[in-house]
Amino acid sequence: MPAQYRIRLSIDEQQQLKDLIHQTKVAKHKRIHAQILLCLDENGPKLTELQTSQTCGVSTKTVQRTRKRCVLEGLDIAVNSKFNGIARPRKLQGEQQAALTALACSTPPEGHSRWTLQLLADRMVELEHVNSISHQTIGRELKKTS
Repeated sequence: MPAQYRIRLSIDEQQQLKDLIHQTKVAKHKRIHAQILLCLDENGPKLTELQTSQTCGVSTKTVQRTRKRCVLEGLDIAVNSKFNGIARPRKLQGEQQAALTALACSTPPEGHSRWTLQLLADRMVELEHVNSISHQTIGRELKKTS
């Protein structure tokens, strides 16, 4: 990682992380993130990312994400946050889902014996329910409603 993501923990922060690791009822991801931060601390052992990943039993990508999150968002968020990704908003909302379900239950277009996912996607765009949508998204949405 670049030098801008350096972790320098105070003595109090180090003790807080050590206490967290030694507690009996702590979520596994919190314990692992605390171990990662202690290993990367410049005031501590200052292991490399590869050494840290091997010590903690995680991938180097997890080590990198935890380091970056600690520097950018703070120690508490880096330790307590379980999900590192950003949740995407759903492509179809309530009325659009209802329109898709109704369309899928209707009779297929002339010349087709049944609806295909691509036909449904094209018809949803044609009826201006959405600007664009893939057949894979249509399949996922129909799977969720059935």
